[in-house]
Amino acid sequence: MALVSPALVTTRPHADRTIPAEGHARRVRTLRPQIHRLVDEIADNGRFHFGPRTTALEHRLRTLWGGHPVATTSCTQALTLALRAEGVGPGDEVIVPAATFAATAFAVAETGAVPVVVDVAEPTLTLCPQALADAVTPRTRAVIPVHLHGHMADMPAILSVARAHDLTVVEDCAQAPGARLDGRAAGTWGDFGCFSFWVGKCVGGFADGGAVITDSPERATRVRRLSDMGRAPGQRHVHQERGVRGRLGELDAGLIDLELSLLAEWLKRRQAIADYYSACFADIPVTTPAVLPGHRHAYYKYAVSSPDLPGLSAHLAERGIEAEQVYPYLLPDQPAFEEIEHRSLVTARSAGGARRLCLPAYPELTDSEVEHVATSVVAHFTGRTDTR
Repeated sequence: MALVSPALVTTRPHADRTIPAEGHARRVRTLRPQIHRLVDEIADNGRFHFGPRTTALEHRLRTLWGGHPVATTSCTQALTLALRAEGVGPGDEVIVPAATFAATAFAVAETGAVPVVVDVAEPTLTLCPQALADAVTPRTRAVIPVHLHGHMADMPAILSVARAHDLTVVEDCAQAPGARLDGRAAGTWGDFGCFSFWVGKCVGGFADGGAVITDSPERATRVRRLSDMGRAPGQRHVHQERGVRGRLGELDAGLIDLELSLLAEWLKRRQAIADYYSACFADIPVTTPAVLPGHRHAYYKYAVSSPDLPGLSAHLAERGIEAEQVYPYLLPDQPAFEEIEHRSLVTARSAGGARRLCLPAYPELTDSEVEHVATSVVAHFTGRTDTR
């Protein structure tokens, strides 16, 4: 089976001695000329925040996904700002899934509210709608469904529960730019969609970055004010409320905007790699990522499960292939939660990243590298050195 290499994908052997688990270092190197031009432009115009690059980024987000976008310094900050914009605070509870990055719950704790951790549903490990319904109390103010690995949560079912209990829905889309359900983009289902543009995500800046999208101009205005130390645009010395340093810098905004212009092509490449892997692994004891009906997976991670993940990981490492476990611990098992007030309603202790191994599956992989990953996985289980 041959891979189709879209434009912008290098086809020459790379200098890396190993195939890295993530490809953002390669991506940044590839975009070096554009980055240098951005640096020169921003240095020349002297606008480092709220300049033309941030305006262009927010315009592109609006064009791609609609609503009223506000660029932020990170998805963590985006989640916190969205919750604060809704008035979530001490005495409130916010329901979050057990399998996610700790920042999902940290954002809740930052507001003074209590994260309530509930089970995720197989096979996607996204928030279980029934677990959400069972966790609602009179104190519940919001829910944060996380679109894990690039596959969206069951938003119709989650929204049904949330609307029945008047809950704010804050989508954590850190891993899902470009993912869709029934033709509708991640981040456009709830009251807020929060995105990560950390350099290692499907789209990223130089370091950290994020955005909030909401269909309410009033909510967007509040988020923007909170992100700039509680100030309204043009009122530098008037702080109307306690805000934070959550504004995105112009250089990161420019790079994120550039990468968003390439996202559609990169998503095609991720899909091609995922399809190739899944076809190669059809006859070995590896469970490939599920794609439920109506969903378009963004494949931020190509996460597999198998009876022998430690052995497979070691086998790949011997062949110069980095694979990684993402979120190998559920939220309540993190040491930090000994100091964070929370409620855990988790019963499915086997769920989570500990049963998933993420194979390299990013656009910057060459075809030969993709084939090497696939043949190495197959060889671990069969001894064969090809995927036919």
